[in-house]
Amino acid sequence: MRKHILGQVILSVLVTSGISATAHAADTLTILPSDAAPNCPITKSEFEKWFMNGTIVKDGAVWPANSVNFPLDNTNCDFFKWSSQMFLWLTSPQKLQTNNAASYVFDGDGFYDISPEDASGSRQFIKNTTAIDNFLVRVNKTDDDLPETIGETGQAGGGGILISQTGSLVYYGIHTNDVYAQFLTGQKTGKIAQDQFPTDPTDLEEILSFSPTPLKDSMALTIELKTSWIDASTLIDASGYVQVDAVVPKYTPNSAKTQWTLSGTEQKTLALTGMHVVGSVQGHPEMVWATFEHQNNTPNDTYYYENNKQKITAIPFDPTASGFTFYKPNTPTGQTNIETAHVDGKTGNIVLTSPATTIEPTSALRLNPWGNDGNSTSPASVNSQIISLNSDILNLLAAGDIRANYVQIGAVWTQNGVLPNTPVTKGSKKYKDAPEIGSPRLANTTMETYFQGSGNGSCFLCHNAGGNLPPDASFGEDELSHIYFNIDPLTE
Repeated sequence: MRKHILGQVILSVLVTSGISATAHAADTLTILPSDAAPNCPITKSEFEKWFMNGTIVKDGAVWPANSVNFPLDNTNCDFFKWSSQMFLWLTSPQKLQTNNAASYVFDGDGFYDISPEDASGSRQFIKNTTAIDNFLVRVNKTDDDLPETIGETGQAGGGGILISQTGSLVYYGIHTNDVYAQFLTGQKTGKIAQDQFPTDPTDLEEILSFSPTPLKDSMALTIELKTSWIDASTLIDASGYVQVDAVVPKYTPNSAKTQWTLSGTEQKTLALTGMHVVGSVQGHPEMVWATFEHQNNTPNDTYYYENNKQKITAIPFDPTASGFTFYKPNTPTGQTNIETAHVDGKTGNIVLTSPATTIEPTSALRLNPWGNDGNSTSPASVNSQIISLNSDILNLLAAGDIRANYVQIGAVWTQNGVLPNTPVTKGSKKYKDAPEIGSPRLANTTMETYFQGSGNGSCFLCHNAGGNLPPDASFGEDELSHIYFNIDPLTE
């Protein structure tokens, strides 16, 4: 296990068809119906090719998906498989070359952690070279008074902090791969002329020619990640979680439960609860936006799927569901996902969010399971694509593989690779067609807890061209990427 240190710590926190919240090994629940139509199957022989040694082994190393040669004549299943393979790759065990310390791919030699913004608004790439690492785990943005160094890594929509049912804050990290770092460095210094994220062999060759060092797993193209974590000691059994060590902000609650006062730092072992995986693939500079969660996080609200008899079937929300990290049993839907606290931007303390009278854990619920409207039967087939792929992967993984406790919630991209909100011409208020495909209401219940619901879209609601043409459409401040603009190029 690795030790991680936070940068700027004082500014950081943050059932009708056979489905039920039943416990499995290591107290892992399942949110997958067992009879989904096999709309996105993966065979054992195909799955074996994902593993570097060609054999499915417990916690075995997985290849990254080949983004450079992503099929142009593609299906939904191609995108969902790309997403799942990337997650299995990112959470594959890896040892650091510098000191042989145990790590994971997403926190290893081929990746960088991204610093908070400094006083000038800049961010830096932080290389993972030692076991004492700047692992950026932070709490949510809370209000407009919050310093720039906190805000951009908070929950979508500026929501408050999230607390688990056993009292742990949720912490966050941001990471990119080395291809992303070299691409940004070349693009910002005028050595790479591309005006959007790289998507094909020609784009990659330009990056490889520019990079002064070989790049690990370059076929993955550019990757951005956001991760969410809780204190592992608050779990009944943390053995089913990806874990890291980190130094995090320490808070002292008052007796009235109306304020948590920031009082230094402390070291904790953290357990991974969620991961956003974002990456460019051939034909899609808008990037594929996928998200994964531990199955123990939250139950699903009502949704429809297609079963193996080609019948559209409802899975109703079960308010009595128990054993979940962020859901309190017997909470009505209307009382879920309610913010009770946020960080005071002036003091760093955690304070009440009106109308709450005490700081309490949020009872969280996944309002749009599989990233689709749960009240509609229309997404039933797509939902079954995601469910069936998850089921196949969990069944194929070797017994005891820690990654079998995580599932893909969904992925979203555009039909034609166009960035949403791209104007037809400069200054035009008319936008190019960019239909969202896959999971158009995608959210992660640990990262967009308070930004779910019928009025909110997917990742592209906030991550889009912002009415700009290239290169600002992709690289402008708070446009497609919310970190690219502020990151300084590498200096070595």
